[in-house]
Amino acid sequence: MQLALQINSVFRGAGWQVVKPLEPIETAALAEDLAQFVKRGIVVEFGYHANDAAGEYRIYAVHEQDWDHPLAAISLRSADMALDVLRQMPGLLGRLGPL
Repeated sequence: MQLALQINSVFRGAGWQVVKPLEPIETAALAEDLAQFVKRGIVVEFGYHANDAAGEYRIYAVHEQDWDHPLAAISLRSADMALDVLRQMPGLLGRLGPL
């Protein structure tokens, strides 16, 4: 199964609503908002931000739209590492309490 589809399935399987499904990542089509998942007031957002030539992938997890105080804010330059962390987010956030 392709990695983007697998990540969408992981979130769905954990009871998350897939607001914006993750599509296969292609360098030419990188956008600031690549995917978004929601569950009980928690939003996980995945995007690409090009502050310089290389850019970075960012994963944010926020509660009740409090973007000033995220539960998690992770920046990675490697797409593979970012996707691996994103795939683990439902389990990691589940450790904070019942979701």
